[in-house]
Amino acid sequence: MEKTNVVVELGEGKYLRMTRSERIQHFVLLSTFITLVITGFWLKYPEAFWVKWITFLIGTSAFELRGVVHRTASVLMVAGGIYHLYYLAFTYRGRHFLKDMLPVKRDITDVIHIMKYYFSKTLEKPKFGRFSYIEKAEYWAVVWGTVIMGATGMVLWFQNIFLPIIHTSGMNIATAVHFYEAILATLAIIVWHFYFIFFNPDVVPMNKAWLYGYLDHEEMEKEHPLELEKLEEYKKQLELEAKQKEKEAEIHKAEVKLQEEKKKELNKGTNSELNIKEAPIE
Repeated sequence: MEKTNVVVELGEGKYLRMTRSERIQHFVLLSTFITLVITGFWLKYPEAFWVKWITFLIGTSAFELRGVVHRTASVLMVAGGIYHLYYLAFTYRGRHFLKDMLPVKRDITDVIHIMKYYFSKTLEKPKFGRFSYIEKAEYWAVVWGTVIMGATGMVLWFQNIFLPIIHTSGMNIATAVHFYEAILATLAIIVWHFYFIFFNPDVVPMNKAWLYGYLDHEEMEKEHPLELEKLEEYKKQLELEAKQKEKEAEIHKAEVKLQEEKKKELNKGTNSELNIKEAPIE
């Protein structure tokens, strides 16, 4: 298993994209987001057909349970966000994750080149590194959405505290922002994120990284060719270093052997001289 700053080759043509910790963080975000979407729109559209089905299955206490589940999911999502901040700040891989997620000038040129590729202005698709501009946009949208939804949700949850401070107009603004940000986030996940995970021709039927943590060699070539090139270059460097160390070890071994032979010859010569001196004179 060979390791670079951020990529691990698992062997058999598999490359680690998400560690167990990262997959757990993603699962917490995924499960809490879906729960918040269902329980949130449940409150906004209580007469919707799918709400009536849930109410029928759970019973008369469904609406009260909805509020408990919604608040619990929000706390878990915020807790996951706090842990993610710790991960970014205090782990080696997390720091590199943040560094690689920062927008760079190349992202702008990649957008231009991919549009040319889609409109047949060029036959060459731009090559992406560890994270493309798409993944970066999604990540920072999640960060933005979590902050906005968390802040406005806190205001709505503890309205008795915030109402005297921001008054009715402030509460109305918080409600509107919370609702429309929820719609925006839901559409972004369904239309944008799900497409690139499930329906993108390069990954159909599914990008396995979120579930198993790895991509195969073909997927890496299609989605992250620059990262694959970086890994292969790193492997070559490791091989050269290993050969150099092996060569140095052989040279050292030969030198030690030569020194031992010289020492033996020297001891043999010394013993011969002593034998001559100690031999009796006739």
